[in-house]
Parts: sequence; structure tokens; C-alpha cells
Amino acid sequence: MNLQNHQKSNSKSKYFIAAALLLIASGAYFFYVKQKSIPPSETDTASLKTLTPSSSEDQLSITAEQAKEVKPGPVQIKTFEQKHDAIGIIDFNQDKIVPVFSAYAGKISKVLVKAGDEVSQGQVLFTIQVPDIASAASTLLSSAGNLKVANATLKRAKELAEYKSISLKELEQNIADQQSAEGNYEAALKSMRLFDLNEEDIQQILNGRKVDVEMAVKSPVKGKVVNRSAAPGAFVQPGNTPAPITISDTGHLWLVANIPESEISFYKLGQRISVSVQAYPNSLFEANISYIADSVDPNSHRVTIRAEIANTKHQLLPQMLASFTIYSGDPIHSPALPLTAVVRENDGNFSAWMTNNGKDYTRRIVKTGLSQDGYVQILDGLKQGETAAQDKALFLSNLFITTH
Repeated sequence: MNLQNHQKSNSKSKYFIAAALLLIASGAYFFYVKQKSIPPSETDTASLKTLTPSSSEDQLSITAEQAKEVKPGPVQIKTFEQKHDAIGIIDFNQDKIVPVFSAYAGKISKVLVKAGDEVSQGQVLFTIQVPDIASAASTLLSSAGNLKVANATLKRAKELAEYKSISLKELEQNIADQQSAEGNYEAALKSMRLFDLNEEDIQQILNGRKVDVEMAVKSPVKGKVVNRSAAPGAFVQPGNTPAPITISDTGHLWLVANIPESEISFYKLGQRISVSVQAYPNSLFEANISYIADSVDPNSHRVTIRAEIANTKHQLLPQMLASFTIYSGDPIHSPALPLTAVVRENDGNFSAWMTNNGKDYTRRIVKTGLSQDGYVQILDGLKQGETAAQDKALFLSNLFITTH
């Protein structure tokens, strides 16, 4: 009996001990979980920061084999142009493009030029039959005939008057008739001259007694025929578009580009422009800004700028697509690194890797500026003469991440 009671007592004791141990373990576990779920206090954070201070420079050592892949070199001074790029076209110089109209309504008789022809100032482009000229020519011929008769009559009257064969009144009447005929003739001549006919043209009308006269329409400028709508038999009127012939001086053209309104503050009259076209990829055409629009296009929110260029070799053609580079300031001399020497970090900063021996590198935060010709301008963080990895900067940054 006593033995059984003793065994039962021992079993209960073991049970209570196990329960107690389980309770202690559970409490320790919940305490651990609770402590882990609570973020550190500001005091704890401060102490952690004190233990692991942040820095804009990080150290990295690479192996000899890795060092062979990285090319260190000095920070150099490079020249950076202050420039902006734009797309535009080659266009006619609108100040030197002339639509040629007939001054009078009529029917075209002959067209003496074709599109693409070079013409000189004063060259006849086409001729036109003008009814008003025919009427004026008829009046001229009639007045010329009347004047001739009046002159002959007056001459005879003067001879007869010497012998008292006619009265004084009759002589005076002949004088008046001659003067009237002469006045009519002079008026007819002036009418013909209004049609831009010279004395030689008028004399040909008188000699040939031609009434059906063709009026010559001449080029007012030297240039190239860039458009021709004139055709024999077509009826034309002054000012009716399109013009029968359009002449332009293609030796002088416009370079036209549209720039964003946000960049307008960078541009001023006289700034240098460099233009390239696909037809001549190895050639640059230089000019200067001669015009900046006074208003912004409400649809595209762009501003038109323009330059004039001499096209003496006639390489450029109107409506060619062109790439513009506009230089908005003096060149800047600044420390620079190759583009492959700078890495954009996850926080948006840029960094470069500095070294003294080609094996131990230090990451340094830098401030970048312009990028041109494979180099990036360093505004802050580096000095001329310091040694930095000239390439493989991304490799060094990735290696740093994997090893730290």
C-alpha cells in the first residue's frame, strides 16, 4: 500500500514539474516574440547609428585578377559646350521668294521657262494676250495715222499760205488739227508705256502695224523657277493664286526649328547654330539665329526660331529634314569622367570609384552636369588629378553590394 502511494506521489510530482517547465518555456517564447515585434526605440536607434555610422564613401578591395579588368586614370579637365538640340527643316527664304503675276487679265500665249530653270532679272517668263493692249495698240496706230495726215496737210497749207492761196482762218484750222492729232498720238504712246512696253516694242507695233500684241511678263529677280502653273491658253488675272510662275533665290535659305517653350530663356538673337542633314552626314552648316517668334504655338507649345544661310553650293534643298544644335553659351571647362566611370545609385545619387593603387577603391558621391562626347561633367565631389576607375564602375558597385 505504502509503495503504491509512494509511486502515485512520484507520478504527480513529475507531472507538475513538466507542466511548470512547459509554462516557463511558453513565457520565454512569448517574451521573445514580443520583443522581436516591437521596433527599437529612438534611443536604441541612436545607439545603432553610433555603432554603424553612414558615409558617402565606401571601401572596396579587389583581387589582382579583378584589378586587371578595371582601368584607373586621372580626373581630366574637359570642355563642355552649352548647347541644345532640336529638329527642324530647310525652307525657302520667304524674303526672297517672288510669285510672278501678270499685271493684266488675259490669255497666256507662250511659256518660256520650266520648273527648275535658273533665270536672270528681266528675263521673259511667259507672254500674254491682253485685250486692253490690243485696244491701246489700235488707238496708237489710228492716232499715228491721223498725225501723219495732219502733218502733211499743215505742210501744204503753209506752202499755199505763202502764195496767199488760202485764207488765214483755214491755215489756223490746219495748225489746230495738227496739234490735236499730235496730242492724241502722245496720249496713245503713254497708254502703251503703261503696259511696260519700251520704245523698241512700240516702234515694232508702229512699223508692223500689229494690233494683236503679246505682253511679255518678266522676272523681277534672279533665281530659280520653283513652281510653274502657267500653260499656253490659260486665262490669268492679276493676283489670282496660284501664281503662273514662282521664282526663289535658292542661294539663300532659312533654317527653321521649333523649340519647347520651357527652353525659350536659353535662346537669343545671334547665337550660333550648327545644322546637319541626312544627305551630308559628315558636313555641318553654320548660321546664327536671326529670328525668334513673338508667340507660342497654342497646340504644340513650341516656339519657332530661324536662321539664314548662304547656299552657294546648292547642297541644301527646301523641305529637307535637319538636326539643329543651338549653342546657348560659352564653353565650360570642368573636371570630367568617362560615362562608364559613373554609376547611378538606387537613391538617385551618382558615384565614382577612387583609388591610389589600383586595388583598393573608395566609392565617392559626385554631382554630375552635362554629358557630351562620352564624358560627363563633374560639378562637385572630384578634383583634377585624382585617380578614379575610368570604366567598370557598375562592376565595382555590384561587387560592393555582393560583398557587404
